[in-house]
Amino acid sequence: MTTVEPGRARLDERILGAGTNSRFALLLLLLVTASGYMPMSVLSALRLGGYADCVLAAGIDYSAYTLTAVTRLTGQVLAFLPCAARYAPPPPLWQILAGPVVVVATTAAATLLLPLWKQRRGRCIRLDRVPGGSEIAARIEELATGRVMQVPELFMAPAAASRSAAVFGTNGRPRLLLNGGLVACRATDPRTFDAVVLHELGHVANRDLTITYATVALWRTFIVLIVTPYLLWWSGLWALGIATGIGSTVATMITHYLAVPVVIAIVMHFIRADVLRSRELYADLTAGRWGAPLEHVWAAPPTPAEHRPLHRLASVLLDQVGTHPRREVRRAALDDPAPLFTVSSPLMFLIGASATLMNFHLLGHAAARIADMSDWLGQGLAAVPAAVVVAATTAVLWRAVARAAVLGRPAPTGVRAGLWLGLGLICGSLVNGQTTGGMWLPGRLWVLALVVAIAVAVTCWTSQCARLAAAFWPGQTLRWPLALCLISGWLILSAWFSWWNYYGSMYAGGFWYDPAGLRWSTVNWFPGVGAARPDTTDVMAPMIAVLRYAAYQPLTPVAAVVAWATPFALWAAGTAGRGPGWLRSPDAAGRDHATTHTNAPVAWPAPALRQAIAPALVGAVIAAVGVAAVQAWLHTLHAGPGQRGGMYAFSYAIWSLWAIAAGTLVAALIAAASARFRLPAALVAAGAAAMLGLGAATALISVDGCVQPLSVLNDSCTWRPAWRQLQAGNTFGLVAHSALLLAPVIAVAAMAPAALCRLAWSAIRAKARIPVPQPVAATAGARPGRRYATALPAAGVPCAALVIAAILTAGDAEAQFSTKAQLITVSAQAAFQRTAGLPVLPASQDMRRRQVHAWYRLGGRYLLDHADRIGNSMTALLESAEREDLPEGTADLMARMRPVCQAMINVASWEPVYFQVPDPVAQKSWHRFGVEVRKAGSACVRAVDRADVDAFQVSMIGLLGGSIGATATSALIDVIIDDAADPVYKGEPVEPPQPRL
Repeated sequence: MTTVEPGRARLDERILGAGTNSRFALLLLLLVTASGYMPMSVLSALRLGGYADCVLAAGIDYSAYTLTAVTRLTGQVLAFLPCAARYAPPPPLWQILAGPVVVVATTAAATLLLPLWKQRRGRCIRLDRVPGGSEIAARIEELATGRVMQVPELFMAPAAASRSAAVFGTNGRPRLLLNGGLVACRATDPRTFDAVVLHELGHVANRDLTITYATVALWRTFIVLIVTPYLLWWSGLWALGIATGIGSTVATMITHYLAVPVVIAIVMHFIRADVLRSRELYADLTAGRWGAPLEHVWAAPPTPAEHRPLHRLASVLLDQVGTHPRREVRRAALDDPAPLFTVSSPLMFLIGASATLMNFHLLGHAAARIADMSDWLGQGLAAVPAAVVVAATTAVLWRAVARAAVLGRPAPTGVRAGLWLGLGLICGSLVNGQTTGGMWLPGRLWVLALVVAIAVAVTCWTSQCARLAAAFWPGQTLRWPLALCLISGWLILSAWFSWWNYYGSMYAGGFWYDPAGLRWSTVNWFPGVGAARPDTTDVMAPMIAVLRYAAYQPLTPVAAVVAWATPFALWAAGTAGRGPGWLRSPDAAGRDHATTHTNAPVAWPAPALRQAIAPALVGAVIAAVGVAAVQAWLHTLHAGPGQRGGMYAFSYAIWSLWAIAAGTLVAALIAAASARFRLPAALVAAGAAAMLGLGAATALISVDGCVQPLSVLNDSCTWRPAWRQLQAGNTFGLVAHSALLLAPVIAVAAMAPAALCRLAWSAIRAKARIPVPQPVAATAGARPGRRYATALPAAGVPCAALVIAAILTAGDAEAQFSTKAQLITVSAQAAFQRTAGLPVLPASQDMRRRQVHAWYRLGGRYLLDHADRIGNSMTALLESAEREDLPEGTADLMARMRPVCQAMINVASWEPVYFQVPDPVAQKSWHRFGVEVRKAGSACVRAVDRADVDAFQVSMIGLLGGSIGATATSALIDVIIDDAADPVYKGEPVEPPQPRL
């Protein structure tokens, strides 16, 4: 049995759980989501005909699906969604779920049948049928007694000459297969027999059989039922497309489709191999605790070839591929289980890649029903990959930190893990095409640096939270702070994935709004009379757009608060007397306690909480002074009582927000200058400063008018709540949302200059030969009373922040639970066209003809025919009145003309909600018809109702002019189609699908 050197801390490898279950869950979810998405992509391709017609009607060449094409399609979503729903309806729910259900059901059956296949006749026989088998079975039962709950069923493989064994089956019914060589050595080498059997019993005791063989069955089922047909289908389409000369965009998209299962296979193998290697080491250590002579099994010295550098490099590379660790690794792990606590860079990369692929697959499930999506449903989809990343990375990082705490070694910072995690996220995004569309690389490649930045920030945050808990957590277990960190990290990454899915990836792909359109949108967002400096609007418009789309995600307020409230809670809950309680436990075996050596050092003493609270107070003062300065500056503009709304009030709120942000930045920089726990200190200082600054701003705005030099909106003194003074456009809500979001963002951004300053200061000290003070390897010595005297009053700040986050989330719930179809209105689509533009895509003459033909066939002919028919009726009524010598303004003519005017209005109301004509000249005539008829038709109805003859005559002139626009559009379309025998002119015209308004 392995021994521990005297005076050396011995870490239990089971501390905080093994972490392998989360990686198995990652694989299971990845394959299940892929088994639903891949058949969906095939079904979508089968319905491509009707979908392609709608795309053509929108003026897009489906063989060149670029970013500008997506922008044009999004700008006509009121017409496209109903068109796609009619001509390319989404599959029913049972088809969406069929893939995962069939794969899971088949996997369950295969999991039960796989052990029967492994114990089939001809491969192995039951041990009790072997001569001398009863004696061997008795020895195995003796070894299993008191160690496992159930003795496995025993089998023997006579043809296998190696001295090894294998355990298979399920946790409820384990089987142990002994090779013939192992059975033969029972008498000659009983130590090897006992060691191997105890190792296999360790697998049974660790209960890792069911999930291991379920993963094997799932993978094989996935390959047979999903991947093989999928690859055959898309390979055939790719070959057919190359033969027929498809566009490069479609070829790139099909290549992405083909690459996804290949990458999944690679990710699957490497993560499974990593888990199985860990499983073997855990079984070794379990057997070692039982007294298994494993040193005897691994005692053979390495051959001379193993000392060669090339052989060592090959061994390291093969380590990542093999499912069993090398002999040297297993032998070293018996004394020090360091491999089980290593933060593996390849593993982090694979976690990131698999999470991104899983995220894309989930979005693919919902793509067919995008109109029924809501913000909260999208947030729920984003929460799944976030949970996978957090569960896998948090377990790895916390275990590494706990080991470093016990052994008195430096803890991992999380930077390297975050870099590899971010690279994995980027790789998965490039493979699935989420950020590239029809290209190989995204339009804004630098935006992918944000992915790496958030990955590094999350892993560093996780490591720092683990260090805080490991340094002085008072409880007897770290599971409670670990659970808190898991929940908080899940909220943070869920908010990130939600924003990235709908805005970040689009921006990386090259999409952004027109600057002039953003200024128009900002000005029209905040109603009322009042002006701001033009340069202020120019600067604020893009910033507000970014903040608005990020801060109003469903979980953003809560995630922004827990990002700094979690380290605050871990910091404030600790004791500073006898050190962390989890290291003082006398019993380390069988539970999650860390060590059997009670005097293990802790290398990172926790500083006093005032290290973060004091900078927060400084930042709050700066924020309050900044808001007062904004009030004093705006007061000098002397806006009149009727000029204090609109952009004037908006600039008041936004400049106050930047004042809060300035105080937050100062607090974060001061706190980040600390030598220890810089990230938690910066987060707590920034979060508290933002909250206190927001409170000060709220108070100052609420008493606006009480101090005349600071009066902005009011001239009299009374209490007017800030959320009511800045109610237009929900201006105060924007300030509150943004203040919560900016706190963690500023804190993380402040770490870069703080780190550079510390490096420069260290270089100056080293050059001047000034010794740099080192952290003392002991627990913090501050008195608990003084510690809690600081922590308890400050605890109200994160509590208040959580309350505000809950209020903001509840206030946004109505809009965030509404579906896209409910939120997309005529005004919303017009605003998008104004802010993003509606580009006219270049197209060949033949492609333009096909686009106009689709527009005309899917509803354009119906609208133009009705406009022409109603125009003829109106002309006939006017000519009839003239022939009968009746005055045009008589009550009889006006009464007969009213339903005609209303009918013309009904046709013109389709112009802003139906597809624009793909031909620019014809669209100009069609738009002229819509604008003039809607204006003149409404005037006609009002004139008839009021018996206003003059207004009626003017409206008739407008309606006749608008009717000319419809006639001109029809003529232009006839010229483009240029075939009188085309079937599009035959039969009854098709009414365009009704938009869901």
